[in-house]
Amino acid sequence: MTKPTERDAELITAVLNRDSDALEILFKTYLPMIYHTYAPYYIRLFEHEDWLQEARLVCFETCQRYDCHCGKSFGGFYKLRFQHHIDNLLRKELAQKRRIDHQALLCAQCPEKRAVGENSAAYYQSQTMLMAYLEHLSPFELMSFRVLSGTLAIDQACQQFDCTLAQLERGQSRCRTKLKQYYQNDPD
Repeated sequence: MTKPTERDAELITAVLNRDSDALEILFKTYLPMIYHTYAPYYIRLFEHEDWLQEARLVCFETCQRYDCHCGKSFGGFYKLRFQHHIDNLLRKELAQKRRIDHQALLCAQCPEKRAVGENSAAYYQSQTMLMAYLEHLSPFELMSFRVLSGTLAIDQACQQFDCTLAQLERGQSRCRTKLKQYYQNDPD
């Protein structure tokens, strides 16, 4: 059996030669590090698969920049680059949130107060519908929904319900399906 660093070097060389299977093997080797690194973060509209795709992209770019002769481990370099990538994604997310703050108007400054009232009514209606939907979920599905909405970390959810990541993903899938069905059956 080869040493992990020799194995990594072989896989990196294969990735540089456009071997997608080698990239997938290298990527899967570092899955625990990937999960641990992104678990504390929430980015709006980012799902589990989005995080994995970002991690694959960073893995590929890291292979292109890594120097096998520098004496440092590939894993450490990959983790550092992935963490920096997450930081950049968070900066972008926060910048978008601040842009909304700059575009917001106080109700008193709004020329059409009636439009604000209509938006408020729509918001209240959507919140009421969401609460009714949540009442139809099992405790496990509710926990899965909290992971989807970013109010609960994946590792905390798995630990709380003593479940695997695959079971959690199936619960999230059921939540999405039930939500689609709920809104399709809604008379409005």
